[in-house]
Amino acid sequence: MGSTQFISAVWEGLDVIRGELFSETGFDLSLVSITLMYSEQIRHESTIHDEYLWSNIIQSGYGISARLQKATKEVEKSFPVLEGAFTFLDFTEIPDTVLYKFITTLNRYSLPDKNELGLVFKQILYRQMELQGMRGGEHISPPSITELIPQLLDIRSGSVYDGTAGSALLLQEAYEYATHKDSEVKLYGQEINKKAWAIGRLNLFVNGIRNFDYQLGNTLLDPIFKEGHGIKKFDYILMNFPFSIKKWGRKEVENELYGRFIYGLPSDTNADMAFVSHAIASLSENGKAALIVPHGVLFRGGAEGKIRENIIKADLIEAVIGLPSNLFSNTGIPVAILIINKKKEKERKGKIFFFDASEEFKKGRGRNELRNKDIEKIKEFYHEGIELESYSRFVKLENLEDDVLTIPRYFDVDQVDSAIGTFTVNSKEFKESSVPKKTLNDIASIYRGMNMPRKGSEDSSGEDYKVIQLTDVQDGQIQVDSLQKLKIKDKKKAEQYFIQEGDVLISSRGATVKIAIVPKLEEDIVLSHNFIALRPKVDINSYYIKGYLESPLGQYHLLSIQKGSAVKVLAMKEFENILIPIPSIEEQKLIGESFRKTDQLYSEAIRKAEEDRKCAYLKQYKLMGISKTINL
Repeated sequence: MGSTQFISAVWEGLDVIRGELFSETGFDLSLVSITLMYSEQIRHESTIHDEYLWSNIIQSGYGISARLQKATKEVEKSFPVLEGAFTFLDFTEIPDTVLYKFITTLNRYSLPDKNELGLVFKQILYRQMELQGMRGGEHISPPSITELIPQLLDIRSGSVYDGTAGSALLLQEAYEYATHKDSEVKLYGQEINKKAWAIGRLNLFVNGIRNFDYQLGNTLLDPIFKEGHGIKKFDYILMNFPFSIKKWGRKEVENELYGRFIYGLPSDTNADMAFVSHAIASLSENGKAALIVPHGVLFRGGAEGKIRENIIKADLIEAVIGLPSNLFSNTGIPVAILIINKKKEKERKGKIFFFDASEEFKKGRGRNELRNKDIEKIKEFYHEGIELESYSRFVKLENLEDDVLTIPRYFDVDQVDSAIGTFTVNSKEFKESSVPKKTLNDIASIYRGMNMPRKGSEDSSGEDYKVIQLTDVQDGQIQVDSLQKLKIKDKKKAEQYFIQEGDVLISSRGATVKIAIVPKLEEDIVLSHNFIALRPKVDINSYYIKGYLESPLGQYHLLSIQKGSAVKVLAMKEFENILIPIPSIEEQKLIGESFRKTDQLYSEAIRKAEEDRKCAYLKQYKLMGISKTINL
């Protein structure tokens, strides 16, 4: 019997006991049961007494919980790598009747062999990830990610390390990849969550892996693996660390002597760069790492920006691979793979290989996934150094823009559709030109609109406010008279999002970017979260800003900073840094007024043409003799 059939039996068993155990406890029961089944099949490696073999324990339901509990202790004694690995499940807290229902269901089928039990264990982990969403995916990397990363690193003989190993799926896949290449590796892992640490060791064990050292502890504050007076160095590192941890312990490490933060110490508000720094410091002289990172790592400023700048200068980043959004069950954000290489090949020195693989995936019910052909394409292009327009491209370090690694920035939107036609844009020429320029952040106060209450959830005690939504901007004009009202309870909060005459509104969601200027208002109007607003400073003209952002160059800037696969969203930080040419205020007014009048004349010409067409049609209908049969 294959693993596919047996996994169906496991789901059937969990269904039988549904309502009698929490779903998480049911998954735990499945994982431990699989481990006990496996330990019987390798009894020749152990000292387990026959009484505590799975096949003997399940003969009767009486006292089964106590026997299973004792069996876990026996397995731990026989296999020291599993010491404390069963502590997340106490069989004695589960009634014998419930246990026996579950086990009886499994007993109807023959057990798969020991090699297939590892596949069953992995399937249970992935099922848990999908069914439990945010909580289930916290320590479990999606299958397409675990498959891709070892292929990118091309893991051969040596040491492999994961400092946030969770359920050890990345380590397991790394081991299997190396094995298929007739290579031997030793696995090292550390994990702060005790239950994930326990399950991770069971996962490695059930998949036939013995050559591992997996420790419990806080990787950032207490790195377990050390050599001499410093931290241990590894040949390969793969990590899917938890994103954006706040208050991670900066103060505790600012005086440490391991040399992990030679490129800078991250702020305490975000641990992402702390994990990246730890990985770099843990690499051997020829080591290579693949790290799953949120896109913020690629462009955030402050302390993170300084660290990124120093890492780039050290020529450690070999590739930045943008992946689709919604790959993970615990977050829908798009992520990237950051490949760090301590020993780049000669032809890749002084360059970073950028990939935009965000649009190639299979859409699933709960999340997206990389298909085999997507994984194969990324792997092949990366290893072969293949460049393909809009997909993969080498960029020299001196051509990086402000040490920002945002992926769309390096895949120029050469052809841009504007109101007056399609243009080819050369943004680099503009940036390097002598035209005086400033960032949008320099010329205006920038704010994002207010998150609106969901439909039906408005507070009846709130105050009515007109709200601007995406559909309220048509042909560059705000349809003020047709705005809908929403009740907002927090008046002070609403006041923070009141628009003012002269504000420039830019839609922040959707493939089409809408731009409008706020006219003179007779009442308070709230801006929704679907917009970013610019409030120009005194020496800046609103119509000039609008004219520039609607120009081919402005459209290029806006389109190049959009993120997301399903829904395009403008990245706020990058929006603030868009460059705009700044002539004198007098010239701005002349240019802005010319744009305004031209648009007005265009609109009037369209209205007149439509009216002329209507009159001409009605005349022909009259000549046909049908005008009395139709009503307008």
